[in-house]
Amino acid sequence: MRAVAFLALCLATLLTGAGANPSWAADIESPPKGSPLRTTLLNVARPTFEQEIGGPIEFVVSTLNVWGQWAYGDVKLQRPGGQPINWRKTKFAEDLAQGMLETEHNLFLLQEGPNGWTLVEYAIGPTDVAWDWWRQQRKLPYELFGAAPEDFAPTSRPRAGG
Repeated sequence: MRAVAFLALCLATLLTGAGANPSWAADIESPPKGSPLRTTLLNVARPTFEQEIGGPIEFVVSTLNVWGQWAYGDVKLQRPGGQPINWRKTKFAEDLAQGMLETEHNLFLLQEGPNGWTLVEYAIGPTDVAWDWWRQQRKLPYELFGAAPEDFAPTSRPRAGG
């Protein structure tokens, strides 16, 4: 039984590319501040975040990466001029009160198509690794999200009773 589990783990590792040094990592770019691409990407994501938060926002970018037709952002939200958002006055107030909102991290995934960039996924204040599901669904590289496969290596579970 252990041999079957080990083989399944090895197969899963091969299929997901864990442990490999992918060639696409060199193809990931981080558009610099003030660049037209960076401005475009942030302007595509902004309306959804403004609607969700209620009112105008600015982004403080932690991560903004582009790989081919995909772009990923991890941003902090603030009001214009650098004013903090009063999360207690948003629809996320209860999540904040329960410790279920990480206000420093707000995520988005964009895809470029024939008509330009569109927002395909977003998460406001997730307390888990929301982007990993996006990555798995679309077979995107960890590096797009600022991570490496080693960061998500399988862990062995302790045996029951031992």
